[in-house]
Amino acid sequence: MLTVRQALAMEVFAGSCVVAGKDGLDREIRWAHPVDIPHASEWVRGGELLLTTFYGLRDDPEAQIHLCAELAEKGLAGMVVAIGGYLDAVPDAIRSAADAARFPIIEMPWDVPFEDVVRAISEQIINEQYQLYKQSLSIHGSLTRLVLDGGSLQDVAQELCKLLQRPVEIDDLSFSMLAAAGSETEIDDSRRTALREGRSAPMLLEHLRRTGVLSRMRASFAPERIDADESTSAYGMTMARILAPIVVARKIYGYVWIIAGRRELEPLDFHAIEHAATVAALILFRDQTGRQAEERAESRILSRLLAEDARLDNTLREEAARFRLRLEAPHAILVIDAGSNEVRAVELAARNAVRRAGLAAAMGERAGRVVVLVEGSRAEAIVELCQRIITEAQPLEDTIRVGASPLHEDAATLQRAYEHALEALALLPALGDDRKVAQFDELGILHWLHAVPQDLLAENAFARSIQRLAEHDRARGAELLHTLEVFLECDGNSVRAAERLIVHRHTLKYRLQRIEELCEVDVSDPLCKLNLRAALLSRRMRNAHGGE
Repeated sequence: MLTVRQALAMEVFAGSCVVAGKDGLDREIRWAHPVDIPHASEWVRGGELLLTTFYGLRDDPEAQIHLCAELAEKGLAGMVVAIGGYLDAVPDAIRSAADAARFPIIEMPWDVPFEDVVRAISEQIINEQYQLYKQSLSIHGSLTRLVLDGGSLQDVAQELCKLLQRPVEIDDLSFSMLAAAGSETEIDDSRRTALREGRSAPMLLEHLRRTGVLSRMRASFAPERIDADESTSAYGMTMARILAPIVVARKIYGYVWIIAGRRELEPLDFHAIEHAATVAALILFRDQTGRQAEERAESRILSRLLAEDARLDNTLREEAARFRLRLEAPHAILVIDAGSNEVRAVELAARNAVRRAGLAAAMGERAGRVVVLVEGSRAEAIVELCQRIITEAQPLEDTIRVGASPLHEDAATLQRAYEHALEALALLPALGDDRKVAQFDELGILHWLHAVPQDLLAENAFARSIQRLAEHDRARGAELLHTLEVFLECDGNSVRAAERLIVHRHTLKYRLQRIEELCEVDVSDPLCKLNLRAALLSRRMRNAHGGE
């Protein structure tokens, strides 16, 4: 990259001097372009160095000042003004405008041909691009040889680190670390956290989501530069990074990081990380092909154990042992709804969570969801695993949800455990809008309500009352149903209910009176409140199923 500061060191600028905009000398020059007509800003592009005599604007001082501001706004590198012909010096007003815009202005002697300036800058830029191309080819060749020699992702990380002298990290889809290389003394705290925990720091990933880096990358498949600033420093990221997706057949399989270290990132780093991402894609694809046989065996075990007529013979025990599963131990089933994410990406997040938890498990896709058979001796371990899965899946585009069965002591009853997990997942919306995990054991009355046929539910007077209240609200734009729900959730405490609803106590009292009139109920009666709560839960549960 050629900057204005570097260009000033060239021989063609020997008799020139910077007269304004010295704070912008590190602007990049992408080309040099002579323009000497009015409205010159319409004929140039960002990154160009404008060469002018001010001939077209020599009698219009106001237009000269406007030109300076327009060029700075367009992102030009700077302006070279030939002195001694139409101008004896750059006017003070233009200098002030250039200083304010950090836009470099260089006075050059009249006898220096602009053609010499264009030639010198062009040769420098072309030579830099040629050197960059040679270095890029060398990096590509080195990394490609790794694939041909059967190298691993760790080999790729180490080779790239050696070539660039920068820390390198390769992550999977959920930003769990697959390989890393580089000195731990030339990294920031965010990177140290990643090395210690084996995954990119959650706060860094949240920054990538919030700033749109992940969404842009998933749309363009192009590398992104992430600069450090005050907000990133708060969670330990004080060095710039480049992040590139590992893409196979227009699907992202993982990510490659290059951390700036103690030196500023350069154009070569972008070329190198693109090569590394391509090579990593080849290795991941090769490794995935090798895992397919193992995953097919895992899927067969899962299918046999979840079958209604599962037979725990010695053959099945031997196959389960390949995955460290002991059929005599307690097991639970997790069913994960991938949302709009790819099921494969969610499965990978689940595998990372299981590995970090140190549990034995088998998993696979079933009816568009991820099903996990996990061995455990404590119910708390299953709850913790569900939360780990949610955490591992945070970098994905959509929120995932998990339904979990209780621990089953007998592996022959795992088909029932699977049904329990499915039911927990299905009834998750009825537990609250913000819930991401549902344990079957916490469903309680919802499990019974789920089993009630629609025709029996229609016979229930309280269910009919709730329906009547909902129809009243729709017809009049009222909020009586929501008021009743909040009142019951507050255990009939009017003060807390009024606070949650943000209404006066008298308003709440009036609404409750209307509810009692419309539904012919007594909201102060404990049994009545229990029945109304059950009817509301049933309604929420069935709404979650599209009004079934």
